[in-house]
Amino acid sequence: MKLVMVRPTYLPTDVGSLRSGPVTAAVAELGPLVARRALSDTELLARLADVPIRPPGIKLDRSAFTGGLPRKERLFAVHDGFFGVFRAADAATELLAHCALVGYRTVLREAVRCGATLDDEQWGRLRHGIEATIAYILGLPIGAPQPAPVPIGNAALDPHRRWRSGHHMFFPLIQAIVLGLGCFQSAVNAGRIEAADEALAFATVVMSASGDAMCFASDFQPGDYGGAVRPAMAPPYLPVGLSGVMSEDHDLLIRRFRELREVFPTLDGPLAARREEFITAVEATYDAHKRVCAKFDGEHVVSLRMSTDSTAKAVGVLEQLERSRLNTLRSL
Repeated sequence: MKLVMVRPTYLPTDVGSLRSGPVTAAVAELGPLVARRALSDTELLARLADVPIRPPGIKLDRSAFTGGLPRKERLFAVHDGFFGVFRAADAATELLAHCALVGYRTVLREAVRCGATLDDEQWGRLRHGIEATIAYILGLPIGAPQPAPVPIGNAALDPHRRWRSGHHMFFPLIQAIVLGLGCFQSAVNAGRIEAADEALAFATVVMSASGDAMCFASDFQPGDYGGAVRPAMAPPYLPVGLSGVMSEDHDLLIRRFRELREVFPTLDGPLAARREEFITAVEATYDAHKRVCAKFDGEHVVSLRMSTDSTAKAVGVLEQLERSRLNTLRSL
């Protein structure tokens, strides 16, 4: 299971350059159909089957395998390596919608094969996040999320596969949030209120979907996490305990949050209301993450990102991060 992604520092920061850039053949053909959810799941999977993981002409960045990287970049490489994420070696912005399409296929295929315990609202909201991402990149209308019937699959579920497949949808959603916030800030700075509203509304939709992606990723028995998935994310299998803060996409997202401290206090009228919707979505996403963590006994188990002699429990660490992020966004 592989996913090829653009490095987040190459993400466009204004909607003009985003929509004037190239898209892959797969996105040009299937993107509008996905954005409108115009096909049945069976039809869509059949059309998605031949979409390449790495589009023609896209070169991979091999620097993670050559050594000599700074510590932060080494941690990024560990995180990507565990989840089967490869990065493009140049500013291949056409990968934005393409990797979202590949992640969409991965999760839809997994759900059709094994089913899911998400309710119809969660499943509809999760899919809408990727559909909205593709629509925003292509300049298509983004509607409201609608409930969708969850596929009923009966194949045996592999917790490792479910964990990774959910993250393969989560990662493009995080990049989409970064994209939306960058476009929002540039539009505000240029006085383009409609474009700013569109971008922040998009970031809010995708933020909401990211919480459902984590619920999908964790949709297996708690014992399978403690007995199989968690050990695979810690020494001796990895050099350090794995954490979401080791993701370079997440790292840039937090930088975008800090940059909002300069913008959010200046908003008024409709944009101020949109700001509150975004902050509410951030809260809901952290709540979803904490529920996932609690499901896997995170109220009693030490966080993987802490040292072995730490007493900081996983849910408590998430609560500290949530307070910090929300304080950043609310520094009015």
